[in-house]
Amino acid sequence: MGKLLQIRVSASTFSEDEVAKTWPALWKLVWGEGGDAIPRKGVMELAQAVFDAVRAGLIPKEQREPLRERAEEAEALRFKVQDALAARQPAEADTLSYELEGCLDALEDIARNF
Repeated sequence: MGKLLQIRVSASTFSEDEVAKTWPALWKLVWGEGGDAIPRKGVMELAQAVFDAVRAGLIPKEQREPLRERAEEAEALRFKVQDALAARQPAEADTLSYELEGCLDALEDIARNF
């Protein structure tokens, strides 16, 4: 890293539309038809939104409880991805990204039943 130039390793979602298509039940559960207060709606943001909705009781208890364990797992994975990026370990972040997406798949399966 230079004196003035910072080097960053980051992860971003290529297409928010793909997030909505891949996890439509989760998308609807946490953002509904709106969610305009959230400027970016990518994979990382969806994982955080599901966790926040569960933790803060923003969704009914009968929906919250079945999601709780996986939502906590998704949040932990989201932090691990961020930590790997901060430590400049893109290969580790890549591996974790697949785990995070798998966890969101499992959450989607649960949310489809609501």
